[in-house]
Amino acid sequence: MAGTNLSDTVAEYLIAKNVRYIFGVLAHTSFTLADAIAKRPQLRFINTQHEGGAGNIALGYARTTKKPAVCLVSAGGGATNIVTAVAQAHKESVPLFVISSEIHTTSAAKGFFSSWHGIEHTKLFQPITKQSIKLERPEEIGTVLDSLFSQTTRGRQGPVYLGIPADLQAAVLPEPVQFSRTGDLLAPSIDSRSAESAVDLLLKASAPVVLCGTGVDWSGAGEEVRELAELLDLPVAVSYTAKGVFPENHPLALGCLGVGGRPYARKFFLESDLILALGTTFSEGTTLRFSQEAIPARAKIIQIDIDPQELGRNYSTQLSIQADAKAALRAIIDSIKNKKPTPPSATGSRRAQQIQEAKQAWLKNRKEKVASQGITKDSVLTTLNELLKGNETLVASGITGEVVRNIDACMPIIHAGEFRAIGTALATSLGVKLGLPHARVVCITGDGSFMMEQQELATARLHNIPVLVLVLRNNAYGGMKRDQIKNYGGRVIGTDLFVPDLARLAELFGGKGYTVNRVEEVRPVLKQSLESDDFVVVDILLDQ
Repeated sequence: MAGTNLSDTVAEYLIAKNVRYIFGVLAHTSFTLADAIAKRPQLRFINTQHEGGAGNIALGYARTTKKPAVCLVSAGGGATNIVTAVAQAHKESVPLFVISSEIHTTSAAKGFFSSWHGIEHTKLFQPITKQSIKLERPEEIGTVLDSLFSQTTRGRQGPVYLGIPADLQAAVLPEPVQFSRTGDLLAPSIDSRSAESAVDLLLKASAPVVLCGTGVDWSGAGEEVRELAELLDLPVAVSYTAKGVFPENHPLALGCLGVGGRPYARKFFLESDLILALGTTFSEGTTLRFSQEAIPARAKIIQIDIDPQELGRNYSTQLSIQADAKAALRAIIDSIKNKKPTPPSATGSRRAQQIQEAKQAWLKNRKEKVASQGITKDSVLTTLNELLKGNETLVASGITGEVVRNIDACMPIIHAGEFRAIGTALATSLGVKLGLPHARVVCITGDGSFMMEQQELATARLHNIPVLVLVLRNNAYGGMKRDQIKNYGGRVIGTDLFVPDLARLAELFGGKGYTVNRVEEVRPVLKQSLESDDFVVVDILLDQ
């Protein structure tokens, strides 16, 4: 690769890492990098309407493919526009590799206040990334790329930032950079003593339960969770962010614990004497503000996490184990089988029967309640839940709590987690569709959230990314307006919205648009939209 410029080297490196898509918005300061991408058909650049949209598409793509997603933005406003998505990736442990142009090295020497796009990019990204670097010398590019790319998936996953000054992008490297395949990182395994201690605690417990976080999804440990649950008759709940990580058509599934959860999930946890926590942080939403309303004081806790800083952070543990969830569970399961070879049947177990009785009672009550409500969030989502076949992937924003509570998820529902950002679901769903091209991807969003990113419909049309967008419209930031009325003497400020004809808007962007304003229209329109793989926006006008 002698005589190759630095941007060509970056592009070749990404190809060597099996990167397919790069998400971003270009500017003059990133043209050299962009041209290197344009020359290589192995790389596809997905340009969005706003850098925030690029970051959200990358989040969706990374969540579904379990691979680092790459973004390319530009110095100044381009970099600051993607900050929110990077902050979400940092909080929710999603691997993003963010590359930005930076100002010419000569201009930087004059001071940031005197330069076009001048800002200290590396300092901006330091608090929200695992590593933030500005390239200073072209010959260091190979080392820097390797260091950053591996950081995205080493240990607790997360985003990284690389700034490349505009003039260095065209620099000719003094020596060729060789890219050798990097070996897969070995996940930390559990030691035999810890495994035996965990097994002893599980077998002695009279009412053990399991709590799964997104660490289970990232480690690919879903099958191990199922096997252990069936082996020991363990009810399984998931954190708010991990909705669907354990499929809710399983007899032992409790769904979410805490915010967005159903009351029977909390009941099983409050009656437990042991909690096996896998890849979860015991977050504020999952634990109902770190209280004993979901995590009882009497319950012993076995916590397994890849990040040692999370062990015992929010609740005292009986046993803390730094390990990959999949590796740890396999060791625990093998040990249990040696001691207790005859598992109960998952469908016939006592606790599974208790869960199903509680679930059916809740569903019956919910169905009776929504039957007399007209078009509401709960009634629409209840109907959607009845129509889902289990192979769809859902993305939510703006009404995430309602989605998490009403949907029986067989696959992970993608949302902003406890970062709680709105204005994200549309763009995120486009990334999910790129990662899962054969799935029907359903974006469920409030109208306030949708209006923050409606311009990304153009991205869907330009790049032919067909998703189904369900907008539940009440012409307001509904949850905030409700709480203003409740807590501030009925006064409302800043929460009413003007929302245009969204069906017409969809058509202007090249999609199909439907407006639903009668109860009898909800089911047929949802059914028709789910059965196609078209680019569709359904504008559902809520009665309340």
